[in-house]
Amino acid sequence: QVFGRDSVTGSKLNNNLQGDGKRRSSDGSNDGVSAAHSDTNDNSTEHTASSDLSSNNNDEWEDIQKMDWDHMPYELQSVDAVLQTVTHMLMDDASTVHHKARVAMAELRGESSSGGQGVGALGEHAQERLRLHKDEVNLMEGRVQGFVRAMNEVLDDDEDMTLMNLSRLLTHPERFLQPVSQEILHEESDEPELMLEAYLQQALSIVNELDLLKGQIMTTEEQISMTLDAIRNRLLYINTLLSVASLCVSLGSFIGSIFGMNLTNSIETNDTAFMKVTVGTIVGMAGMWGVLSWIF
Repeated sequence: QVFGRDSVTGSKLNNNLQGDGKRRSSDGSNDGVSAAHSDTNDNSTEHTASSDLSSNNNDEWEDIQKMDWDHMPYELQSVDAVLQTVTHMLMDDASTVHHKARVAMAELRGESSSGGQGVGALGEHAQERLRLHKDEVNLMEGRVQGFVRAMNEVLDDDEDMTLMNLSRLLTHPERFLQPVSQEILHEESDEPELMLEAYLQQALSIVNELDLLKGQIMTTEEQISMTLDAIRNRLLYINTLLSVASLCVSLGSFIGSIFGMNLTNSIETNDTAFMKVTVGTIVGMAGMWGVLSWIF
């Protein structure tokens, strides 16, 4: 009986050990499968995140295009009307400054149809006009930059954009109880943010046009400066040639003044002395002109 009980106990132990081994092997396989599934899920999550980041860039413009501008609340329509008026005023002023600066640049380059002859005919008047137009462009750019800064300050504050929804503030006051969660702020500021960003892009386009106009004005000024430098160099060269010619003529005058003194010498009776002195003076003047012209 003792051996029988031992054998029964041994068989139970063997069965328990085998069951434990099977459970461990099944657990290990399940762990491996779960690890594989977790890796797959991580990869899919990363792929989804990357696709979301790539698609978020176009979501904002799609929201602006799909936005129902005709059924906005009254307060947002009022803000939209004010921003539209200000933007059109800035665009009109910028186009006026742009036209004046283009006309002045065309006159300086000699491309205008008013009968001008370029830099030589216009002189300092057109250059002064261009400088004044450049100051107007800088002033206009400062105005637009101030508008852009004001828009960015509002866009950076979700609470200010949320409080633009006065109708929502009256119909759903429970959503605006302090402190307001970031989720509610993001939801309530979505529509004003889209509207403000649309006008911000228009203002930035005006800034880019003014920057391009400033670059064109600077290019025109450099071109006019180079033209004036070339004219100045030619005048200096002509002045140098005239100075050299005056020096050569003064040499001949010096020789003539020497022989014009009323003093006796040994060549008064020589019949060929006059021709020799005259030819020698002319050759000396020509030689000096050639040497000095080669040097300068």
